[in-house]
Amino acid sequence: MYHQRDIVEVNFLFPDGTFKPHPAIIVSNDQLQEDEDGMLYLVLITSNDSLSMQYSYPLTDDMVIGNCFSKPSLVKCQIISGYMERDVARRLGTVKQQYFDEIVDKIIESIF
Repeated sequence: MYHQRDIVEVNFLFPDGTFKPHPAIIVSNDQLQEDEDGMLYLVLITSNDSLSMQYSYPLTDDMVIGNCFSKPSLVKCQIISGYMERDVARRLGTVKQQYFDEIVDKIIESIF
């Protein structure tokens, strides 16, 4: 079972209809996963620095446990996708609680 704050790798569906393996952060709580047969909600992590900072959150190696990024990375806070636990290829690490809370605040600000 995966948990909220885990960084996982999934085949992410892009707007052009293609899939590409990408790291993402689980933002849904563990209860949803247990109640809904492994349902997870994720936000994409990208190294595309052309994103508007209005809808993204910088993510650095010191903000996570167990993962190092090869490039400067950002969390795309305006895109949340639903996946099943079976869609996860592997667990890469975990976002530290303080930074996860800030990411959630940024998601709320970006969407609502």
